[in-house]
Amino acid sequence: MEKFLLKLLAIFCLSFFLALPEASAQKVVKIGSLMPTSGAAAHLGKTCLNGAMSAVEEINAKGGITVAGEKYKIELINYDDKCVAKDAVSATERLLRQDRVPIILGAICSHCTLAAMEITEKEKIPILTPISASVKITSMGYKYIFRTWSNAAIQAETMTRFAVQDLKLKNAAFIGRNDAWSRSAAEEFKKRLEKRGGKLLLTEFYEHGTTDFYPQLTKAKNANPDFIYFCALTEDGALLFKQSHELGVKAKLLGTDEMGNEQVFRVAGDAGEGAYLYWTEGPKKPKSLEFEQRYKKKYGIDSIPIDKGGYDALYILANALERAGTVTDSHKIREALTKTDFEGIRQRYSFAENGQAKIDMWVVRIEKQKIKFVKPIPVYESPAEPL
Repeated sequence: MEKFLLKLLAIFCLSFFLALPEASAQKVVKIGSLMPTSGAAAHLGKTCLNGAMSAVEEINAKGGITVAGEKYKIELINYDDKCVAKDAVSATERLLRQDRVPIILGAICSHCTLAAMEITEKEKIPILTPISASVKITSMGYKYIFRTWSNAAIQAETMTRFAVQDLKLKNAAFIGRNDAWSRSAAEEFKKRLEKRGGKLLLTEFYEHGTTDFYPQLTKAKNANPDFIYFCALTEDGALLFKQSHELGVKAKLLGTDEMGNEQVFRVAGDAGEGAYLYWTEGPKKPKSLEFEQRYKKKYGIDSIPIDKGGYDALYILANALERAGTVTDSHKIREALTKTDFEGIRQRYSFAENGQAKIDMWVVRIEKQKIKFVKPIPVYESPAEPL
């Protein structure tokens, strides 16, 4: 009898301890993510994802987020959309049907965000893009889309204002990707340049994956513009700098914030020397510097605004979940996002009614393969066209 009772006690104790981890396990909230880790925007996607994952790891190390009095760890589920719209659609469907996420971070490429938001709007699931810049994204009247980055209008306002007012340049050529972002940028660039008395002499688009830019650059050189604006990402931007130098292009070169990083400099060398870029982050603040040190230690490369954008965007979503008091009610999560007032490491964020965050802009210059701040651009003060 005594042996039987001892065995019974042992079985009870074993069952108790086996069940204990499950009973005490912290709850998890899943956040969906659409960031390309391969394809034509892989550098952009990986960089932004690095920032977002840094935020997840930081939040979870501190115990997670508190929602309605309960602690939740964050699980970020990313699917590679390859910067292809149909893949973004498939990934969005998977996040909603299989993973049942209440909110999505992404996409990166504008045409992917435009494709994904058709689904999220119908399903009433908030989606926050940390990068996509097509003006169309926040001009369609959709209620569940948010953006923390500058759109193509803000970017074009920054560069045309600086080119005309500061550099005293008038005639331009535009070279960009054949996608939703660059086509939106070309339209905004043209009308804002012309409103300032300038003239767009040439507009050229190239397909994703292009490596030979000599045809577009030769046309631009022959048009004899004062400056050329490249609407490009890292992979193509580096080659545009390099091949412009090889062709002996004399026009001033202007570009995007994806053209001022180590990967560009490894390919282009000093070919981008003296180029001006728009920048979505000002001179470093203490929190930004601390993040840069952690980022460099973890990834072995310098931080740029894009990884900080991913980091801030993830924190904004986490903050919205806490304020919403729910990890399942997407309507309440959306309402919380509309009331965002968040101080990030890159910017302070709040959203207009259309979901666009107000973004401060700067211009930087490439000097000896480093970024030097030139000046802030007050884009909301007397813009050439409404923003």
